[in-house]
Amino acid sequence: MKKQTKLSVVFDVLSIKQAQVVRALAAKGLKFSTTSLSRLKTQNEWPKQCKRADIEQHIIDYLRAHGATDDHLMGLFGWNEPKPKHAQSEEDEMLKPVLKPETKRFFKIRRDPFIDEFECEDDFFLVDSHLQTIEELIAAARANSMVTVTGEVGSGKSMIRRLFEHRVREEFSEITVISPKRMNKKKVTSDGVSRAICRELGIKVPNNSEDRDDEIEKTLIERSRSGHKHLLIIDQGQDLTTDVIRELKCLWETTAGFKRVIGIVLFGQPELMTKVKTHAMREFNMRVDDIRMRPLGLNAIDYMKHKFIRIGVDPMKIFTEDALSAIRGKCYGKVGKGVGFDDENLDQTYPLAINVWLAHTLNMAAYIGDKHIDEKFVHKV
Repeated sequence: MKKQTKLSVVFDVLSIKQAQVVRALAAKGLKFSTTSLSRLKTQNEWPKQCKRADIEQHIIDYLRAHGATDDHLMGLFGWNEPKPKHAQSEEDEMLKPVLKPETKRFFKIRRDPFIDEFECEDDFFLVDSHLQTIEELIAAARANSMVTVTGEVGSGKSMIRRLFEHRVREEFSEITVISPKRMNKKKVTSDGVSRAICRELGIKVPNNSEDRDDEIEKTLIERSRSGHKHLLIIDQGQDLTTDVIRELKCLWETTAGFKRVIGIVLFGQPELMTKVKTHAMREFNMRVDDIRMRPLGLNAIDYMKHKFIRIGVDPMKIFTEDALSAIRGKCYGKVGKGVGFDDENLDQTYPLAINVWLAHTLNMAAYIGDKHIDEKFVHKV
């Protein structure tokens, strides 16, 4: 693998263009050509005569304004030494929407719009596809069906899960919700699932797993005959092993007469469906209904306005309408389909992606000192 500078890696991660940085440096009165920046980025070589300390500091400030983390900036002007894959968490690999303290002061924003502090249902931004998903899940819960809800990171799965659980607990007292705790940061185990069921149903947990399973089946059947329903909800379903998924299918197939005694809903990233669509998992795949999280699309602009209005900030005092449209446009891309085929438009207008672009834009505006953001400014970010 070709050796890379840390600066080159960070530019790629943040989608930074060299010309953008050169213009930002020029605006600060620092002369640094695109050629010089290219040599620094690719070969880690500085010009013999330049204001190196000032240039380094302004490049760091610029990258911070575009969402660079402390990890990104550590050893920025040196060679990249990648961490082993096992040392990288999902949070390290994805950018988070972070408003800098100076950005909040500059725009007089008292609360961070990207921290999801939900106090009531009005705090959630729901579009028709979200409402439809929740209704489909409630129908599945009442019918003891088996469902997966899959979507990209930041597509709104956690929001849907919270609202779905809330509605089930508030409106359907006959349904007992069972949500296993993760035994570690990576996996929900079959043992964790069975212990969660025992905990919710008041079963004294036998030490022997076979005795435990027998007791769970007996209790579920007895409660079902008394009119109770049960719903098992598991988050981060993509981390489940195929063996655990098979055991969940067996649990779901438990019946009292002709009725199933428990419904199962798995929330996960697209890798979950990739896992269950293999030939070895065809029995599960043929029995599960998959609900896909959809991008916000044309609703993205209303979503952006909602994020600021709910914290008491008028977004139109900061952004023009065209600026919000331009930010929405940042979340679209094209996927090449090969020679002879048209490129496919890729809509990534998911909440997290929009939040990241909003944060980048606000941080950059505060860094430059621009209190009103228009379409032209967004296109430069």
